[in-house]
Amino acid sequence: MFQPIFFIGMSKNCFENLKINLEFLSEYKEFTSKEIKICIIDSDSVDGSKNYCRDLKIQNKLDEFIEIDNLENLYNSRIERLAICRNEGLEYIDKHCNDKAVYIPMDMDLNLFKLMSLNEFEELVNYFLDCDYDSIFPFSVPHYYDIFALRKAGWVNGNNLLKSKKLKDKFIFPSFLFNYFLIFSKQKHVDGFKEDLIGVESAFGGMGMYKLDIGLLKSAKYSTSDHEIDFHSEHLFFNNHFKNQAIFKNWKFDSPLEYTFFNSYSYLNKIIYILKTIKNDFKKLYKKFEYSE
Repeated sequence: MFQPIFFIGMSKNCFENLKINLEFLSEYKEFTSKEIKICIIDSDSVDGSKNYCRDLKIQNKLDEFIEIDNLENLYNSRIERLAICRNEGLEYIDKHCNDKAVYIPMDMDLNLFKLMSLNEFEELVNYFLDCDYDSIFPFSVPHYYDIFALRKAGWVNGNNLLKSKKLKDKFIFPSFLFNYFLIFSKQKHVDGFKEDLIGVESAFGGMGMYKLDIGLLKSAKYSTSDHEIDFHSEHLFFNNHFKNQAIFKNWKFDSPLEYTFFNSYSYLNKIIYILKTIKNDFKKLYKKFEYSE
């Protein structure tokens, strides 16, 4: 049996959603008969998150609160800082796991349980415990956004964010087409998939569920790339340790608009956005020729 269930959250200056998520988890811990462990790992928050978590720890409403500060002074890469914090969470699980456990990593800057009731979340956990998958991930609705961590043949085969960046650095114009074909068009609508479980080689999307055992805990770690470090998701390296993974279409998140804004636009706003990108491209081209003279 895969228990306890470890909820490991990453936080940095996201007090509002952190509070909402922890209130839900506190209620869920009372609601379920399962053994639940909740751990928050915070790095450099200055918005009240630290004091809030410290108080919850004193009240025994939080099983562990880990502070890892000054990472920005030591590591330039956000991905490297995230990998360090996520591996700290795995170490916490290792200290409190005797055999098998469920690992649920969470990005606390998102409202993770907005579209779920306690009953629905309990059904989701039970489904995962009974299914044959090693890990499952949510589908953000209406459009799946996290192509940074996604790998699936015929959908996202490689690092599209890096491809788009390199093309825009080399050609400048037309930047919109690079963004569209490599990023926006890959943010698929939930209705585009008939099956409930979409098999993937890697994914994330703000939260996930993994089945771990002691042996896997010793080997599965988050890592970073040796080059273009901020364009290689730390989840890709961790997910390499799991063979049977899927996005579960019935586990729904809100799509973050800062990533899926184009697909959420009306036709008029799409046209306005395209015209703005063309204008900015011409400005960059002008500056490039101006400096070359």
